[in-house]
Amino acid sequence: MNRILPVFCVMAVATAAAAQTSESTYDSDFLRGTLEAGQPGETVEDGTSGDDFLIFDGASEADPKDRSAAEAASGKAASRTDRTPSDEDVRGAGRTASTNRASDRRVGPIPPSRPIQSAGQVRPVAPVAPLTTGSIGQAADGDAPFGGDTLRDQPQGIRVGTFLLYPELILRTGATSNVEGVAGGEGGALARVEPSLRLSSDWDRHSLEVTFRGGFTGYPDPPAGASSSESSAEAAGTLRIDAGEVTTLEARTGYAVSPESQSSPESTGGAKRTYQHGLSGSLAVTRDAGLIAVTLRGNLDATLYTGGTEVGNRDNMVASGTARLGYNLRATLSPFAEATVLGRFFDDGSKRNAKGYALRAGLDLNAGPKLTGEVGIGWRSEDLEGSSYKKLQGLLADADLVWSPTRLTTVRLNASTAFEASSLTGASGSLVHSGTLSVAHSLTNDFAVTVSGGVARRDYQGVDLSELTYTGSALATYAISDTAALQTQYSFERVDSSLAGQDHDSHTIEAGVRIRR
Repeated sequence: MNRILPVFCVMAVATAAAAQTSESTYDSDFLRGTLEAGQPGETVEDGTSGDDFLIFDGASEADPKDRSAAEAASGKAASRTDRTPSDEDVRGAGRTASTNRASDRRVGPIPPSRPIQSAGQVRPVAPVAPLTTGSIGQAADGDAPFGGDTLRDQPQGIRVGTFLLYPELILRTGATSNVEGVAGGEGGALARVEPSLRLSSDWDRHSLEVTFRGGFTGYPDPPAGASSSESSAEAAGTLRIDAGEVTTLEARTGYAVSPESQSSPESTGGAKRTYQHGLSGSLAVTRDAGLIAVTLRGNLDATLYTGGTEVGNRDNMVASGTARLGYNLRATLSPFAEATVLGRFFDDGSKRNAKGYALRAGLDLNAGPKLTGEVGIGWRSEDLEGSSYKKLQGLLADADLVWSPTRLTTVRLNASTAFEASSLTGASGSLVHSGTLSVAHSLTNDFAVTVSGGVARRDYQGVDLSELTYTGSALATYAISDTAALQTQYSFERVDSSLAGQDHDSHTIEAGVRIRR
């Protein structure tokens, strides 16, 4: 017995240390602090008793199999040695066990009534989706594609109760070759201010997100007859309610205002700019029961025009209802089909009021961080009340795809189709098909670049008129601190019109700073 006891102590210590190392699912620093403070009968800082944790050295006294296995192993070891351990051996083994007391203990199962997380701990905040129309990028982590920003000045947010607040401010100055954006336009200097704010909830269930973005551009020395400034703004809110295991309710609302291009055939031109206001609201319910997902959605969209002259007859509202059926063919691929009925109503009671429909089918992709998004194709038709107007109809092509070939590169494709009202004599309206391709790449943790190009074609129905617009831009961002970055941007626009003498282009270069938290 005198031979077996010291050897058994040494082997028990080694076995417990190896077991402690294998517990990779626990934080070692947290356990060490808990074990040192959680001696049986003692009270730790959070008010719990050390008896709440099942602590044991070596083989568990509660597990006879572990104890018998350890005793059998120690017995075999004793039988293989011919030397009797000395008193110094015993004292050395005791000192080793005492020195490594914290690392030699493991934590057994914790009673369900005692959660591991103490009252003072704050659970990690989940990443929040960025503004879709702004420069706030998505955090680059192992489960998300690179969002286009530097890794150094990623937005951290400010906690306000159960919400996170993300403020941002962009200040730039530069010059453009065409202030008015019209044929034969003159160049000039510009100064730009763009504030933005995003409020996102941090709830276990449901979610709420509110975004705001503003823009003001001033021209210190505008050409004769041109406006000295222009402004824009947009605000949006999204509320998602998890009504059950398979049912989700979602409500959206938004408002946007922006100046209409002075080269547009609808524009009156001059220093008095025409501004387009868009108001939208929708309510949807989705029931996703395994293979089949059904969504019912109602939309209300209004478009108003202010400024300029004689633009009131374009104010209109579109009410629509959509039913969508999705089939979860695979975890990463879901085909869908949807049908929409709609009505368009004008404020002035003109004969452009219309009733119509839209049919669309496509694929919903979710291949993790590599490829996500949706692509669809369909047909939409609006039948106007006035017999002198043609149907406003055409092909629907929509896409929003994000491909991330590497963790530092993201390629994004956006395509959309818009049906817009017109005040031109004999025109039923216009169809706008547009697409944009952008590539974002992180060169270093401090430096990122984004290059994009796009094309949009507007076709008026009822009159022989069309426009083709090409755009391009290159943005370089260099972070100088965790909250500030220097930015330089070049942008280009070219408009080709079927109207003689209306073709024009513009080049703009800007530099400034972006500040955010």
